[in-house]
Amino acid sequence: MTAAIELQSAIVSALRSSSALTSLLGGAFVYDDVPDSRRPPYVVIGPVETVDWSTATEEGEEHFIEITAWSSANGRKAAVAMAGEIRAALSALPGNLPGHALVNFTHETTRSEAHPDDRHFRAVSSFRAVTEPLT
Repeated sequence: MTAAIELQSAIVSALRSSSALTSLLGGAFVYDDVPDSRRPPYVVIGPVETVDWSTATEEGEEHFIEITAWSSANGRKAAVAMAGEIRAALSALPGNLPGHALVNFTHETTRSEAHPDDRHFRAVSSFRAVTEPLT
């Protein structure tokens, strides 16, 4: 399994295990691909960008991940609260994934905004991770 898929699996597991986040969502509504019938609130993973982070002596990858919290409420308060719980849940990601070491995982930015097509607000959080294969 690739490091990006292992990382995504760990992220989804951490988010679905967060009682604070699932309370705000009304359930473990964390998706890679949102079902057509699902209305907010929910959290969606993506996009994910992976680039080579290898050195002359060791392999590694750098991952840039966006996680979006969608709110059904007017205003940004609920979406920003969900983003805060996302950051809290991901602060305790394990150091080892099944086949890779998670060397670094940091929150980079969070942007909140109204969706232009409806009244739903969202908060988009960007994260950066570095992984190395376990030897």
